Amino acid sequence: MSQIHRIEVAFSDESLDSAGISVKNAVSEDLGISGLEKVRCTEAYYLHSDSLDGKLATEIAQNVLSDKIIQSYSLDTDLFADYDFLIEVRLHHDVTDNLAIVTSEAISDYYGKKFGGNVTTSRRYYFWGGIDMEQAERIATGMLANPVVEAYTVEARK
Repeated sequence: MSQIHRIEVAFSDESLDSAGISVKNAVSEDLGISGLEKVRCTEAYYLHSDSLDGKLATEIAQNVLSDKIIQSYSLDTDLFADYDFLIEVRLHHDVTDNLAIVTSEAISDYYGKKFGGNVTTSRRYYFWGGIDMEQAERIATGMLANPVVEAYTVEARK
């Protein structure tokens, strides 16, 4: 049975997160939703493999997927724990995930042999501030996800 490890990567310094800053501004300006304090954006890499344990996944996170000088990562946990809402956007299974292809090639190059699994990716948006579930759904459908090629999930902090 294949194991799945999720590696999330984001800029350590919030001021470098231009995607998060842009989404926060667009939510207010384009959708008219106010009350957001902060939005952070991460890239999530799902590694599906029979032979990938936590130690190897950590090595991939540190040496292949993140830049330790300006980025931080998490393995199998949310990168940010204190959010109000999380929206995750991923490509439908029948749409080519170019980032996943490049990631698989990078892992293979790092190890000098073909990666014995597959990779899928998503983008995760963490929201802080005064919005509700209905507004979070509106942000997902009105701005972040294209339903023709992408699926999304919205979850409130547990």
